[in-house]
Amino acid sequence: MSARPAIVFTVLLAILLPIYLFVDRPDLAPTPLQERQESLLKLSGIDAITVTRGNESLRYQKTSDGKLYRLIQPSNAFIPQDLMQALAGLLIGAKQVEVVAEDVSNLADFGLDHPQSLMVIEAPGRPEPIKIYFGNENPTHTAIYAQIEGIPKVFLLGSNLGYYQSLMFQWVEGKQGKNA
Repeated sequence: MSARPAIVFTVLLAILLPIYLFVDRPDLAPTPLQERQESLLKLSGIDAITVTRGNESLRYQKTSDGKLYRLIQPSNAFIPQDLMQALAGLLIGAKQVEVVAEDVSNLADFGLDHPQSLMVIEAPGRPEPIKIYFGNENPTHTAIYAQIEGIPKVFLLGSNLGYYQSLMFQWVEGKQGKNA
């Protein structure tokens, strides 16, 4: 057996490794997409959520033991516990969102001149509720344009937020579950 392959491999490694490390190494600087992302809500929990769509409104809040949510408004309706927890979980878990516009002078482009819905979030440790306005879906129908009151930017949020809101209103209207 010859030592020639081991010598050739060692020489190639000695030549190519420095080239990779110092010349051909991928750039570790943030990409433009990463630069246009921001941390959204930074919530550790949610005490209550109110969703308003047109002239309809629903509100649910944590029970006194802090384990479950209870529908407060409308009082005679029903929304499944897992749906309320799913919406709250999406908001708590919203870590990074894409900023699509820093100039909010033309909100009509995003459907935010006349928002389709408004979500008011009451969270522990926050003196004021967070108000999120939802506009149109993006062209690929994978996200929704949104604006947070007091922040002059337009964000792109996952379409699950809009989907869960629609499901909640369907339950309140009796179009889901046993009444469907």
